[in-house]
Amino acid sequence: MSLDAVAAPAQTIPAAEQGADVVINMRGVEIADVADQISRITGRTLILDPAVKGIVTVTSATPLTPAGVWELFQSVLRANGFSAVRSGRAWRVVPAANAVRDGGAPSRGVAGQELVTRMIRLSNVPSADVARVVRPLVATFGSVEPLTAPNAIVVTDYADNVRRVEAIARQLDGGSGATFTTIVLRNGNAADVAQSIQTVLGDGGARVAADSRSNTVIVRGTPAAVQEARKIAVSLDNPGGATPITRMFRLNYADAETVTDVLRGILGQGESADNAVARSLSSTSSSNPFARLASNSSASTGATGSSTAITSATGGGTAPSAAQMTSASGTKAQGFSTPELTVQPAPELNAVVVRGTPQAIASIEPLITDLDVRRPQVIIEAAIAEIVGDDAEALAVQLGTSAAALSSVEGAGTSFSSAGTSLGTILSALGVSAGSLLTGGLTGNVAIGDNFSILVQALGTSTRSNLLSTPQITVLDNDVGELVVGQNVPFVTGSILTDSSSANPYTTIERKDVGITLRILPRVNAGDTIRLQVNQEASSIATTTVSGASDIVTNRRAINTTVLADNGATIVLGGLISDDYQDVRQQVPILGDIPIVGELFKGRKETRQKRTLFVFLKPTILRTPEDAAAAAKDKYARIRADEIQNTKRSSLLLAPPTPRLKVEIDGIY
Repeated sequence: MSLDAVAAPAQTIPAAEQGADVVINMRGVEIADVADQISRITGRTLILDPAVKGIVTVTSATPLTPAGVWELFQSVLRANGFSAVRSGRAWRVVPAANAVRDGGAPSRGVAGQELVTRMIRLSNVPSADVARVVRPLVATFGSVEPLTAPNAIVVTDYADNVRRVEAIARQLDGGSGATFTTIVLRNGNAADVAQSIQTVLGDGGARVAADSRSNTVIVRGTPAAVQEARKIAVSLDNPGGATPITRMFRLNYADAETVTDVLRGILGQGESADNAVARSLSSTSSSNPFARLASNSSASTGATGSSTAITSATGGGTAPSAAQMTSASGTKAQGFSTPELTVQPAPELNAVVVRGTPQAIASIEPLITDLDVRRPQVIIEAAIAEIVGDDAEALAVQLGTSAAALSSVEGAGTSFSSAGTSLGTILSALGVSAGSLLTGGLTGNVAIGDNFSILVQALGTSTRSNLLSTPQITVLDNDVGELVVGQNVPFVTGSILTDSSSANPYTTIERKDVGITLRILPRVNAGDTIRLQVNQEASSIATTTVSGASDIVTNRRAINTTVLADNGATIVLGGLISDDYQDVRQQVPILGDIPIVGELFKGRKETRQKRTLFVFLKPTILRTPEDAAAAAKDKYARIRADEIQNTKRSSLLLAPPTPRLKVEIDGIY
């Protein structure tokens, strides 16, 4: 058998001559036999997978150490599609595809022919980009997997190839990856500077964008390109190149004139109290912040008219005219200028136009943003509850004799004027002289003989009134609102007589509102606590006359106070409880003190008037459109229920109304 066909045993060189080196010369040998020889030379235990089969040829031209023999054997396995994988103290020889799954420990001290898995961390370049570049360099049975956290790739391949892939990845990640930076400009315009940088660097070096809001240039690219862009931006951002720009801030919720007034005060161009809310308060005294904006005086007599006015404006009071509606203060909105800025409101667009350096505009932009917020609304529900009860009883017995006797009149009658014309008035109109004796209640005369008579008069009156008014108004936070429901009554203020008796005197009058008036200024504080400056007034025309009064007499109940109330809670503003009792007696001295008989010689009258008045208030914050819609729906349902109830007719005498105050205090609203 020839040498080429027969497996030649390994020849061992004597240690004295070659240092125990080994020369390998195997031609056409089964791989299992080669593994057996390698195991003896290297002292390693080898386990062959059943799939490991084939004829190999191994020849070494120079002597090898046992370590060199092992590396040569690994090269033979790699060339035939196999790989040796360490398993404890032994080595398993398996197909390379299976070796990827079985894996090798990630280690840097292994030989180049061993199969290993290693994670390569990256600092600059994204892992997906590096994996796309090095994947063709890895064996078909190997793998490259990118990781995002941390930014790394995991490579499985032979150790020498893994080291080659790692070197390439380090070169890609060696400071040439993309990065970004932001460059804040103090003088230049961000849009102009960004355009200049992009023109100089081109599309390949970096990407440049401008943020006009913060006057900042954003650059992304390689570190060298980013550094170059920073140098260009610094050179362009010099004071001499600060070109004024114009910005328009459209407001979503705030008022353009109010924001302009605030900016004027902040920049030192206005008075200390020059904003809309301050004007509404500074124009009045500290004791009454709700001075009337206008008082209507007339120089001619006129009929009494009724009025219902609801005002919710910054200045409060009467509704503003078309000229006054130009701004919240009633005057034409005006801008102002500083050395760095020019500010002008645009009421038609509800916007503030600003022109100045980018740095100056950037300094006031956060303030405008903070001022342009949706302010909450407050629905104010007030309740004025007044209960009045009047009782009076009178009884008198009068005796007449001789000429004072009413001998020609005898009988009894009752006369009442509350339901219409009294009986006494009717008899007097018919010419009956005794009709004047029927003054009210029971009147009776008993004649005894021709010269003696007894006149008895008795009258009892009772008046009950239950007044309940619930004015309500919705006001914007920190704005003054006013609700007036009543009559505009003329009061005579002066009269000038004329020489002609046939001409009427010249009379001057002043009209004043008589009814329900609610003026309020809410301020929503932290924790949904509301500070309320309240001016509540309920006035009416008195039905009785007052001795010495020359004109109409009005009843007035008013409260002017400042309170704190929680959201949705009811608070009492004030009240009055009065109980008046009068006892009037007339009698004949001595005779009127005689028991029983003394009643014939006296007359008495007792009156009692009791009045209970309280004013309540309930504020509710409406922060969202849904809250406002729910409140409107609730009030509309309330007025619909009152409309239906008003169509039901019933007798007040047969079915007196029940008490209107509910058990719970919130029920009165």
